[in-house]
Amino acid sequence: MKQPDDLDHRLEALRESEKATSPSPPVQEELLALERLIRRRVRRICLKTLSAVVICAILIFGLIHPLAKWTTFNPISMEEDGQAFTNYLNAYFGTMQPYVRVTGTSIEDTGFGTYDVSVYVVGTENLKVYIGGYTDVHLSVRQGKAEVTSDPTGKLTKYLGRFDSDLMASGELLSELEKLPDSAYIRLSVGTHTPLTLDQLWELPAEVVWAQIYDPNVEYQGGVNLAVPLLFGGELNPRDLDGGALVQYYADTLELLLTQPTLLTSLGIFSSDRIYYTTDVVEEALTSAREMRDFTSQNYCVQGSKDEILDLIGQVEPTSLMVDHIFLTPLSD
Repeated sequence: MKQPDDLDHRLEALRESEKATSPSPPVQEELLALERLIRRRVRRICLKTLSAVVICAILIFGLIHPLAKWTTFNPISMEEDGQAFTNYLNAYFGTMQPYVRVTGTSIEDTGFGTYDVSVYVVGTENLKVYIGGYTDVHLSVRQGKAEVTSDPTGKLTKYLGRFDSDLMASGELLSELEKLPDSAYIRLSVGTHTPLTLDQLWELPAEVVWAQIYDPNVEYQGGVNLAVPLLFGGELNPRDLDGGALVQYYADTLELLLTQPTLLTSLGIFSSDRIYYTTDVVEEALTSAREMRDFTSQNYCVQGSKDEILDLIGQVEPTSLMVDHIFLTPLSD
């Protein structure tokens, strides 16, 4: 019996042979041969499929993954350059909101230009500074864009209208504050009509820890963290700067933020009761700040004992007040 090499032809020939009343020995042999041929073809298909999968994996992990690391924003390499990523986050939060300090970051490369960033943060409800240990604050950075993925205690939460809230009647507010124990330590956001110079801010009864720059010539007005750096080595102590130097420090910070425009806009650009979605307003603020000669502020955040806060309220004639947090004592966490 002729045995064609082509599998389809051989199957056709087999069907013709099966028309006989009983299989002949040649047909039995043909069945075995076809079985072997089918197995070889299945093996070839499997090997080709496996080879294609391996080649794709090599391309993805050997070429595309490294290429994504080289061509997209890489916070790990940035952090290796003198903790530049941590410094950027500190500059960002110090400009956008009071009390927040980033003491460090731990960055994990999760592949294909995506990174999980553990952020060690001191927030509104923290007086003590901790470095390292456990943190539940996480950012996801993908292709230069950052997103907060975990912040259960709200350390990075931004409050719009901090300095635009309705002012509680002075008598009522003083009455509530006077009920606090003498050991109470208070954080307060204060809005006023009259801008104060840096020297005037230092002379206030309570410690000014953050101040929003007063610049009526531009739409966006960021702030400066005025708290003593303490454990943050290499940082300028704002208390060593005069008003002219501080306003240029503010301008330098805006310039740093603009080096990563995608990262900046993804984190969010906030000022008072406004959210901005492009960096144009920051660029305008930078240009204006370079021309300023002194730092003044009419919106600022303070902290101090109950008596210090009461004295401050009586001195500055505020237009808005917001109690940010009350600690039992200055020794609270």
